[in-house]
Amino acid sequence: MKLFQLTLKTLLVRKAWVVALLCVGVLPFVLPVLVPTEFSLGLVQPARAQAAWVLLWLVSIFWMFGQAARQGDSNARQGMGLYFKSMGVNGFRQLFEIWIAHAVILVPLVGVAVLVCCLGARPSDSKEAMSWVVTNLQYAALFLLVVLPLVMLAIALGSRLGALVGYLGSVGVSLYGLYGVGYLDVANKVESNTLIRGLYAVSPHYRLADLTDRLVFKMGHLEWSVFGAIALYMVGLSLMTTAGSCFAFRTTAKS
Repeated sequence: MKLFQLTLKTLLVRKAWVVALLCVGVLPFVLPVLVPTEFSLGLVQPARAQAAWVLLWLVSIFWMFGQAARQGDSNARQGMGLYFKSMGVNGFRQLFEIWIAHAVILVPLVGVAVLVCCLGARPSDSKEAMSWVVTNLQYAALFLLVVLPLVMLAIALGSRLGALVGYLGSVGVSLYGLYGVGYLDVANKVESNTLIRGLYAVSPHYRLADLTDRLVFKMGHLEWSVFGAIALYMVGLSLMTTAGSCFAFRTTAKS
């Protein structure tokens, strides 16, 4: 696991994780009090939860994907991939070790977001509080099922096509799955045709993993049957993304 250790040390030395931690753990307490709340005191806690998860999405998409693409690129271009391959570490294992180093940074950030919501925004009613905790745990599980495979995709694209393409590619896929599919759904309802329906059907519906509205409007946790169906769908997407990443990953730069 030497590549894992090297990647993790590189991420820690850059210190950008400190900014990410402050964004997820501190800003949710600061941002809601910067707007007038005298006439809507009950909105502070939902706003805090919304800020925590929205900032976590932003940190993951615009920072973590960039770090992942950069590591994939440097592993291929700076000779580390070739060195570790000569030491008997194949490409799949190199991809896994680089990916797991990023997961070690990402998972605690998700835990911080859950703690912010459960400790700083939990409803006072005991039944609502229990549902609130369950909703956040469901959110955390779905979030990881979406983001972790995309981190692997960023690494793989970075190793093959360069850091910029790897970053923009993973960001584009994530934003399309979170927001673009919604516009496609509207277009399908306004003027349905075979092309739009087909594109909508094969698109990654990452927006199903975004439970922010359920927290803001206190809609309660997902029914377990619904959660299971969404989680199973996300697992399927994760497997396809992982398989594509394994085939795209390169240990050496293209000559």
